[in-house]
Amino acid sequence: MKKIAILGFLLCLCLNLSAQLYGGSIIVGEDKAVSTPYFSATAGWTFPFGEMGNRYESFMNINADLGWKTKNNWIWNLEFTFQFGSDNVKIKNNILSNMMTDAADPFIISQAGTDAGLVAYNRNLGLSIFGGKVFPLWFSNPNSGLMISLGLGFIQHQIIYQTTLEHAPQIQDDYAYGYDRQMRGPMASIFVGYIHMSKNSFANFFAGVQFDNAWTKMTRKYQFDLRAGDDNLYIDQMLTLKVGWMFPFFGRDADKIYF
Repeated sequence: MKKIAILGFLLCLCLNLSAQLYGGSIIVGEDKAVSTPYFSATAGWTFPFGEMGNRYESFMNINADLGWKTKNNWIWNLEFTFQFGSDNVKIKNNILSNMMTDAADPFIISQAGTDAGLVAYNRNLGLSIFGGKVFPLWFSNPNSGLMISLGLGFIQHQIIYQTTLEHAPQIQDDYAYGYDRQMRGPMASIFVGYIHMSKNSFANFFAGVQFDNAWTKMTRKYQFDLRAGDDNLYIDQMLTLKVGWMFPFFGRDADKIYF
């Protein structure tokens, strides 16, 4: 009798620990596709092509999404994009050549008469609406699998100049607008990857590749080095490797729940 009581106590303890791990309940039964709103945070690395590739080296990508996954495995989301590099502007010396020294390693002269230590990097802002579908695979639950999503939106990118040693007023504040090559225009995107939504709502993530194609024009009426504006239409392209973590707002449905 004593052994039975001990076994019963251990069984209850195991059930209690399991219940804590699964949010106060033990979920059993057949997996079901769920409908839930969610927030996701994404990080990635972007490789630019087209006109954007002529201007910038690769750069960091950060996304924040608000979305909804339906029971039919359709996914809709609003994606905000922030992208930036680290002294990755290829054409910096070409744009600023009239202000740089003739030294073997040209630089911008600061207000103090020394090297200002100027760096230049891109800053991209984007907003897109995506719609896609999850196709469950043979090894995954109904909420996980191959995800294909298409998006439409807008993007803006420009060059940011920053001095690291001394102040250089000729390239800072309002003067920077005359050299920043700010571009803006519509963008079409496609994302292909894998999405995983766990049974206990703890591990929900996705990873994949996104390709963006944008049609941009310069927003500035005048650039000092060009001594004019630029009305040409450019094609900017990006290939981004992305990994994101999802935070669903609702829990998972189940056939049976034991407390």
